[in-house]
Amino acid sequence: MDENITEFGNMSVLLNTQSDTSYCIQWFSKMTGATVILTRKASRQYQVTRKWATRRELEDVSSEFTHANQAIIHFLNNVDIAKINKQRIAAAKYHCINLFVKAEGLRPITNLNLPKPRLQEAIGKKVMVKSTLGNNNIATGLLLQLVGNQVEIQVNPDDSYDDQPRQKFYTKQVSIC
Repeated sequence: MDENITEFGNMSVLLNTQSDTSYCIQWFSKMTGATVILTRKASRQYQVTRKWATRRELEDVSSEFTHANQAIIHFLNNVDIAKINKQRIAAAKYHCINLFVKAEGLRPITNLNLPKPRLQEAIGKKVMVKSTLGNNNIATGLLLQLVGNQVEIQVNPDDSYDDQPRQKFYTKQVSIC
């Protein structure tokens, strides 16, 4: 088993190679205690998992992917970036991409543009979901993950629809409380 840990201030990135076809890249935040893991299980089988700090008492959040590019984008959009300067965030994300490219056997990526998703700093924080017109509050809850142009939140029990504790909403409806 090959392991490579790189520190970026209050976060660390670990590459763990299990075999020729499987590996995982982990992003651990010392500030939040959370870990986000990109795992390649087999050809065209990827999983991104968020493990919350134990004090948060939240269940892990996982997403499955069949394409490598979808998995790495989801991974980078959901890593913790709380209380980290922008240069370190960019360096850590670039390092993750280089680990990913090497593990996947791809050509190096040049001219990398890493936009920060609008709500990435709010992951794990309380958010409010408003109607599309913005005049009615639909729900409040903890932001669990960013999924494309949607967010998944753990809805407060008073706000849940059909007893679904986790729901997805479009990002244009969500704001930080």
